[in-house]
Amino acid sequence: MEELEHSQSSAGTGELVESKEDNGWPTSKHPLARAMLHVKWASFLQRAGQHARAIEHFDSSLAICPSARAHFGRGTCLATLRKPQEAVDALREALRLRPSMVSALVNLAGVLLGLRQFEESEQLCRQALILDPASREAVMNLANVLRCLGRRSDAVSLVWEHILAESLSDREAEASSILNEPTSKVRLSCRNWCPICGEHALPLLVVCVKWGKRYSAVYVNRLHSALRRQALLRNVPFLCFTDDQTGLDEGIDIRQLPCGLPLWWGKAFLFSQQAGLDGHRVLYLDLDQVIVGNLQNLAAYSGPFAVLATDGIACELADGGYNSSVMAWEASPHFRPVYEQLTKAALKYVHRFDHWLEMMIDDADTWQTVAPGCIVDFTTCFRGGNCLGFNEEDALTSCSSSFVAPLGELVEVGQHIERSIQQREQLPPSGSIIVTFPRSPKPHEVINHHAWIKRHWLGEGA
Repeated sequence: MEELEHSQSSAGTGELVESKEDNGWPTSKHPLARAMLHVKWASFLQRAGQHARAIEHFDSSLAICPSARAHFGRGTCLATLRKPQEAVDALREALRLRPSMVSALVNLAGVLLGLRQFEESEQLCRQALILDPASREAVMNLANVLRCLGRRSDAVSLVWEHILAESLSDREAEASSILNEPTSKVRLSCRNWCPICGEHALPLLVVCVKWGKRYSAVYVNRLHSALRRQALLRNVPFLCFTDDQTGLDEGIDIRQLPCGLPLWWGKAFLFSQQAGLDGHRVLYLDLDQVIVGNLQNLAAYSGPFAVLATDGIACELADGGYNSSVMAWEASPHFRPVYEQLTKAALKYVHRFDHWLEMMIDDADTWQTVAPGCIVDFTTCFRGGNCLGFNEEDALTSCSSSFVAPLGELVEVGQHIERSIQQREQLPPSGSIIVTFPRSPKPHEVINHHAWIKRHWLGEGA
């Protein structure tokens, strides 16, 4: 929009003369001002999640006066509507008009990342960081690109570099000591772990986290009911850490989440002293999962820390990382830094909690090794590995807030699934215990197509 505003002042139009079009939104008699108003209205529609209508107004603006801002907005809308090649064309045009537009560089890198064009995506991210060294989105995208290129250690080093640089700028008086031994770069090795009680088994807790509006209380209650249907876990305490306890069933031990830990970052609080989990074995479960078998193998885990590997999970871009949908650990001071080292700088530059675990914990056990075949993901088993795309949580911290998928769009995704899935009833693989639903779809969106979801998630016929 900078070009439009500049052109307006150069033309010496002075005060805008506003009128009303048939649809009721203000316009102007001057072409450049009218183009600018189209961009403003398109941006409003985009923030409201009406991306198709926003594109119409970006197009109207471009018909009057081509601008990098209008091409950029059009490109981000197309990316949200899952039209990546059209988004690439629009973002390239924005960069042709303004090569130094960091947001266009970052968002184009993000779209190319999804298209697996990693080399160009890396180049664009590095170009953005030259122009804006503190660009969090460029750091996140570049780290993801490096992971996809098999350079996970480079990705971790990149993020630490920016975390420490920002910490140093905030604490200049202690710069020398931080450079010698940065406190925020603690690494926890599972090989150095010593159990609290030796051979004695610690009492078990099952824990989940519910934050914001992404999942309703229904998801917590159904997980709780599924656990209570298992004799082994019927009397095991079930804890829900949440910022809103409305609608949660009796029998759930409700714990308050602290402020400032949105989305998946509430998981980090589970490792704090304040969470009150010390002295227990913890089995953590994400809410978007369906328990289809006996959890005994997972509940019996007695090692230091177990997590899913990204290998074999369709919606994960790169192998060799961690996925925290299901975790188990011995709650003790050994893992306290997972929470205590989570600075503002870390929250700024680390894309996901899973990446934070990779940066903090070495040599974790993976469920694929200690309990092979017990945890499977829906997309791999029932959609042939075809992931529908980012859900709202991923979009909130993707390459730009322009790519945020509003809640209304999730309904559209569900309708798409209703139209597209035409298959006979299939069952989860033999021996599976948990079916995870990373990104999209979620259990409630496909429940009418799978009797096993009704049986295990709703408890029908249990």
